Amino acid sequence: MKMRTFFILALSIGLMAARALAFDAGFVEPEKRGAPGTFYKTFQSKTIKGEASYRIYLPPDYEQAKEKRYPVIYYLHGLGGTQNGMAPWPFLTGLDAAIKAGKAPGVIVVFVNGLKDSRYYDSYDGERPVESVTIKDLIPHIDATYRTLAERKFRAIEGFSMGGFGTAHLAFKYPELFGTVSIMSGALLDDDTCSHPGGGVSASTPGLFQKNFGGNLAYFHAGSPWVVVREHADQIRGKTLIRIRVGDADSLLSVNTKYHELLDSLKIENDFATLPGVKHNPVMIYDKVGIEAFTFYQKAFGANSK
Repeated sequence: MKMRTFFILALSIGLMAARALAFDAGFVEPEKRGAPGTFYKTFQSKTIKGEASYRIYLPPDYEQAKEKRYPVIYYLHGLGGTQNGMAPWPFLTGLDAAIKAGKAPGVIVVFVNGLKDSRYYDSYDGERPVESVTIKDLIPHIDATYRTLAERKFRAIEGFSMGGFGTAHLAFKYPELFGTVSIMSGALLDDDTCSHPGGGVSASTPGLFQKNFGGNLAYFHAGSPWVVVREHADQIRGKTLIRIRVGDADSLLSVNTKYHELLDSLKIENDFATLPGVKHNPVMIYDKVGIEAFTFYQKAFGANSK
């Protein structure tokens, strides 16, 4: 009996280890140079039973104002990017300057690891549960580890391109978590684009529909920004500050305009604007939006210290 118990225990441990190995190794992005003023961190994720990484920015007075708590912005990178990538740099450098100039509130910014091409979903095969790691593990970890204002009205999410898709997907699927939403040139896949063999965004993303959604349109629908915003319209309407920005020379102009029109049809207030001469480029977007990219958070959070 003891020997049988030992073998059962050994088998269980082996299965757990095999399952852990099945998760995408990219959950721990190697430490590299990231946006100035950010710190590379890892934490234990219950979802993958192992470590996951992120980068974090702490406002200039964080170490001095020991009693102060801060709003949090979760920033989602675009396709092919990482938490260490270049895309978040123009956002963060502008934000840091605006905070120091008194034109934006002091905030914590968390740069989420989106595994380069996850669309911020849990993959259909279960091996890339980016959504669960972010929602179930990362957000509670941040609130437990740093001096955050752990309330919906003080939690924002922003992203560029694939990160814009992830922003709409997560913010509107979990409206109880996010009070502020900022979509920068979102790659807002819909039924037509998502089911295209190349993923509907460009020829450089072959098999994306299969890789992330298992080729299953119903699975995509379960979290699609086009679906969840309809399902949760009553929880979003009048309760969420929403901004959408896209360049008038951006290949994603039409889909962002279409999404803005969907929000309008649902009577969900949203601040939509096109940016003259701007292509699908985060540096161009933040340069054109200018200081408004960050004073937006003054409106979102107001007086934020407690």
